[in-house]
Amino acid sequence: MSSLPTSPADLAPSPPVLPRAKYLRGAAWGLFAISIWVGWILLTRYGVTTSLSPYDITALRFTCAGLLLLPIVIRDGLGIRQIGFKTWAVICVGAGVPYVMIASTGLKFAPAAQAGALVPGTMPLWAALLAMFFLKEKISGVRKIGLALIPVGIIIFVGAGLTHFETGYWRGHLLFIAAAICWASFTVAMRKASATGFNALHAAAVVSVVSAIIYLPVYVWWLPHRIADAPLNAVLTQTIYQGIFVSIISLFAYARAVSILGASLGASFASLVPVLAMLAAIPLLGEIPRPTDYLGIAAVTIGVFLSSGAYQAFGLMKSQRSAIK
Repeated sequence: MSSLPTSPADLAPSPPVLPRAKYLRGAAWGLFAISIWVGWILLTRYGVTTSLSPYDITALRFTCAGLLLLPIVIRDGLGIRQIGFKTWAVICVGAGVPYVMIASTGLKFAPAAQAGALVPGTMPLWAALLAMFFLKEKISGVRKIGLALIPVGIIIFVGAGLTHFETGYWRGHLLFIAAAICWASFTVAMRKASATGFNALHAAAVVSVVSAIIYLPVYVWWLPHRIADAPLNAVLTQTIYQGIFVSIISLFAYARAVSILGASLGASFASLVPVLAMLAAIPLLGEIPRPTDYLGIAAVTIGVFLSSGAYQAFGLMKSQRSAIK
């Protein structure tokens, strides 16, 4: 998944009324961001099942992003004193090497559609639980229904895989859930860090640079790698997409969508990731969903949409436009 900086509740409320042109502009940015996230799932799945390993994918991502974002770290520093070491460490782990390694390894074992449901699909649930425990937040209203729908969809979606161990999908499922917990931890930590002025771009730069410094020597000297044997076009494609599109461009596009639409409406586009990943995997990877997959994906998608708070935002927009008329 891309460098999504915070959860919907971390950001400012949605504007009360949006002109049609402004909404369409914000929606275009939101769709652009999620198209990159869906592409990351598909491209990583293709890469780790053909010529590259999860170790290679992780190295290419942070080498490229680390070099490009290094000037930001040089200018603004690592931010340890600003946000505290514990919060800083959670941010670096939650969105850094462990997250990418776990998610990409999961994609080696299970289809892209299942990654779309279990990583971005369950992240809001884990983030809400962590926020309730560590930040003492309360979840109320429609968001409770949305959060409850997510595990229902997951049970429907992966239930068959839990009874067919010969496919090996269960290994991917566990890794996807672990990746979602990593990203949820990053989300909650960013909520705390953002209060100090530690913004999303600075976070992306710190995560990329620190990950490159720590991981690359270990990768070069001790981990198995297949980059030298992989086709050059595969290496270049993964480097550019992972290091530029996912780590930088999707972050900018998502931030633009949120700035135009507000937090809830901007974040609501994440609810499209599971279903788009499933549909795109059919022609691109030849992964045909089972009949029950559609029902599970629908439950997850609705759950993510409702838990984002977008339901209330759309309702507010509609009622206020009616009042104006």
